Amino acid sequence: MKQCVWAIVLLLLGFRGYGEPDKTTATNAASPAAVARAKGSLPREHDYQQQLCKFMGSLTEKDFEHGVKEPPKTVPIDKPDDLYRTWLLNLDFPRVGLITHGARNAAGANLPASQFTLATIEDATQGGLRPAIWPEPTAWLANWNYKGNPYYGSRALKLRAFVTTTVLMLMTDDLQEHSTAPKDTRSDWFGPQLVAYGYTYAAVKDVIPAEARTAFEACLKKMMQRVTTWGPRGDEPYFDICTVLGMRLTADAMKDSESLKMAEAYARRVFSDEWYYNPAGYFPDQGCPDTGYNGLSLYWGTWLALAAPDWPFVQDAVKKSWRLRGYLALLEPDGAFVGPSHFNGRTSGDVVMDQWDWPFRAVAASFLTDDAVCQAGFPSADQLKAAPETAVSKLEPQVRDYPGDQYLQRLVSGPWAWMIYPGTPDFPMNNYAYDFYPKGYFAHREELQKKNSPLLKYPFARAGSFTEAFEKVFLIAKRPAFGVIVHTGPVSEFQGEGHVEFTGPYGLSGGSLSAFWTPEAGTVLLGRRGGMAFPNNKVPNHDTPEIWRTWPVHAVSGVTAAGKVFTSARCQKPQAVYDVNGGKVAVSGTIPAVTMGKDKSLEGRLDYTRAFAVTDKALHIETTVSGDGKDTVAELYEVLPVFLRELERQPKAVPTAIEFQTDGKWAPATDQFTAKVQAVRLSRFTGAVQIKFDSPRRVKLSPANWADTYIGHATCRNVLVDLLESGDKPAALKGEKKIGYEIAPVTGK
Repeated sequence: MKQCVWAIVLLLLGFRGYGEPDKTTATNAASPAAVARAKGSLPREHDYQQQLCKFMGSLTEKDFEHGVKEPPKTVPIDKPDDLYRTWLLNLDFPRVGLITHGARNAAGANLPASQFTLATIEDATQGGLRPAIWPEPTAWLANWNYKGNPYYGSRALKLRAFVTTTVLMLMTDDLQEHSTAPKDTRSDWFGPQLVAYGYTYAAVKDVIPAEARTAFEACLKKMMQRVTTWGPRGDEPYFDICTVLGMRLTADAMKDSESLKMAEAYARRVFSDEWYYNPAGYFPDQGCPDTGYNGLSLYWGTWLALAAPDWPFVQDAVKKSWRLRGYLALLEPDGAFVGPSHFNGRTSGDVVMDQWDWPFRAVAASFLTDDAVCQAGFPSADQLKAAPETAVSKLEPQVRDYPGDQYLQRLVSGPWAWMIYPGTPDFPMNNYAYDFYPKGYFAHREELQKKNSPLLKYPFARAGSFTEAFEKVFLIAKRPAFGVIVHTGPVSEFQGEGHVEFTGPYGLSGGSLSAFWTPEAGTVLLGRRGGMAFPNNKVPNHDTPEIWRTWPVHAVSGVTAAGKVFTSARCQKPQAVYDVNGGKVAVSGTIPAVTMGKDKSLEGRLDYTRAFAVTDKALHIETTVSGDGKDTVAELYEVLPVFLRELERQPKAVPTAIEFQTDGKWAPATDQFTAKVQAVRLSRFTGAVQIKFDSPRRVKLSPANWADTYIGHATCRNVLVDLLESGDKPAALKGEKKIGYEIAPVTGK
């Protein structure tokens, strides 16, 4: 979650995009409307603003006093369905009050009632103030229909949430209307705000009079129209998906057919564009699959799919995404999971390390598709029985009175300021699995448990064989003794104006073996990447060209006599031909003349093809490289990325042992060339895998181990197979260079 959190921190500090300073932020404070009105007053330029201020002005402290004196209490729940739903709630209980001192606090029930009056909010000294609560969980608490919840039905809490949301909305509305700062006219960065408005309004509008509701909805609709005009941004698709969710929640809260049509039209703009969603089953980042950032898109997308059951195009996209996620998780013999990440646009983590993996997210996905069941937890009988008591134990400390507590005394209203997230970047505010629980689901899930359904296991942990194609992006196959993941989909490049340029590379693949796995040895070959941080970081790129020999990606890579690096891994859109029934895929492309940045590495043309064939006993690969002779090459390799271990998840695992076979004898591999290598043996846990060449080859290891030091802790070591065969002398690459080999488990190990 590191990169996402730091992104938000930078944005909250006034940074635009991915760390680029926003040179126009200062214009926010000088908007004509802000200058015209008295300091501290809320906007009253439009009738709906005046009506909302009038309503808030009519409320007194008494309206915000909930009068609750008794603490929450445990009340038994008899129905299994309700018990399960309460267990869901406990996976991540909403932040309704004090969690820990100094972090993640939303003291909606404990704040003095005076903080919510218009007289307090319109402070001529400090400026317009926002009450120190998060409105969504405060509204949720007032609607939590549990007999032990003393705040259920509280008009005072609902008014606290409404007033806070109104302050946020009116100030943001004024900013959007008058500011020229780019950050204020971005639909994607407005998404979290719109979610908060729509969610809260739906939960509290029953206590709001008609005139105020009409005014509030007028502002909401105006904001939706702005979003439609601005359109999706495309910098980080998860923000764009969040905006779609905000549009839907807002339209549903208003129960307005015109707004719902507007929301659906906007949703189709996002979900019909492969820049935002690839029908293989992932939400791209910068045009690439990115298993790390895809987690954020899944967070918002799953919520959206639950909120929009009548949008089949959203349902289909989210279901496919959860299906693919399961197929990219490889079960290791020690119980850990790992997966490929070489194709990632910017992060280094695999699906196990995806961001915003809140414990309720996968459970919510299992409501939509059984493909997510293997990724979702399930309670024990004791956890179910204790669910009500656990829920109360999570609520009670948050709403307890702490007399004389210095920290709580500092939780006071503060001047409103623009933020991407209306409360805090530490999501989630609420547990949407609880909110959208489909009645009766527990019986279905319990039946799967009783039958020990294969769906309870990840695909690679199930018995039997399969061959699955995810469009022309992934071919994933399992045989009883091994499994493979082949990636033939696109990677990307800097898109130009309107985007912030990272140092690159935007994904590594070109048509490659992402993983080779066996039940006994686990994942012996695995494609990974180091990832990119923000351009202003001390280390903005962990995949520098200088360490190309250690890049753990199955590729044809080399360096010219002039020291210029080139690799098939940077072919952005390889051509792929699939024969799923035959377990075959062929990929072809041209090795890019420019590897990273703008400097050319190649003067001529290098084409390559690769053919993969999965049989019952082995994976067969054949690679061909052909050149026109215009480039003199110093090194040229078929790169095989050997996975050693994941240090954080597998600290006790012995790294993979790599051996070369010559003249029928095995010896430990080294970083010096060994001639006439017949095969490579990779031993791990209790199993081994052999890579057998079609003819003896010169082979060596990369100069050093590769390690992910950014998000994950994977370690790898490359096997470099010489394709140039020029005796370490630079040579013009003309004609074809071929290599064929099979990868298979070693039997009887």
